[in-house]
Amino acid sequence: MASKRPTPKLSSIDELLLLSEESKVPETVTGTGVTQLLLSDLVPFHNHPFKLYEGNKLDELVESVMENGVLIPIIVRPKEPNGYVILSGHNRVNAAKAAGLISVPSIIMDNLTEAEAVIIVVDTNFHQRSIQDMLPSELARALHMQLKACKEAKQKQNKLNQLEKGENSSHSSASEASVPVGQGAWSVIEVSEKNDMSPTNIKRYLRLNHLVPELLERVDQGEIKLRPAVDLSYLKPEEQQTVETLIQEQGYKVDMKKSELLRGKSENRHCTEQVVKAILSGEATRRPKSKTPAPFKLKHKIYTKYFSPDSKAAEVEEIIDKALTLYFSQHPKENHDPDKEVFQ
Repeated sequence: MASKRPTPKLSSIDELLLLSEESKVPETVTGTGVTQLLLSDLVPFHNHPFKLYEGNKLDELVESVMENGVLIPIIVRPKEPNGYVILSGHNRVNAAKAAGLISVPSIIMDNLTEAEAVIIVVDTNFHQRSIQDMLPSELARALHMQLKACKEAKQKQNKLNQLEKGENSSHSSASEASVPVGQGAWSVIEVSEKNDMSPTNIKRYLRLNHLVPELLERVDQGEIKLRPAVDLSYLKPEEQQTVETLIQEQGYKVDMKKSELLRGKSENRHCTEQVVKAILSGEATRRPKSKTPAPFKLKHKIYTKYFSPDSKAAEVEEIIDKALTLYFSQHPKENHDPDKEVFQ
């Protein structure tokens, strides 16, 4: 295992990325804090939110590594009792293994808190990849991790500030108790600014983390759009599973109207399997066929043939009724029900 070097003092993820991009010469140890680490000493970050390259994308990266080596150092943190955890560069490590390399240039970050490590994992991916290129499930998990890490980092800073000011324990407890409410809004705003996304959109993507895996996969595949998926996320897991089963068996589609109805039924505790099926099939919103015949209108040329412009409607109806009664009395074979009203 390579000997440890002092971690570069960096004030932001941007500086860290700038360092990694500038340090492209694979040396044993460079003055910029880049060192060669054995691939066998590296392990993935636990709960990594991003899917790794596959197929052609991985093949292209392997080919590039075989020709040029790993140009941009990966970022790692020490792992107890030995080895290193990858924070940034999972795809580069996979490609290096496939290309037959035994080591990769690395930047070692010491003394990181879990929150700081998560921020590096997520922020470096957001810097290196476009949000549009991410799957909804990746974005949902990454935003959740980023938001949680921002909260933890802020809470730690608040505690340090309190200790520096010498605040008493009772005051600190009250302050800590108030952190989650106010901090939640602050964190969403900060994450929004970090990723150039609206707070509303961030909250929508965060809701995807409440979907069962099968429905989340359909969101990734584009079968279910974001807004309907948000509504479905409010359904209980067993209700979501019913939705998934009916989609799989019957091929039903979920749109905004259906998802809103499902969410409303779930909130009112009326989301049974029969109700879900009626909504997804469209039966719940289909207008029943009217059993009442449409009103009959007498053509103008026939009206003027038998009635004057001054004739009152009641008089016209009475004359027509008598005429029809006489007609059907002389034609008994016609399917006539005298109790039915002919004119509305």
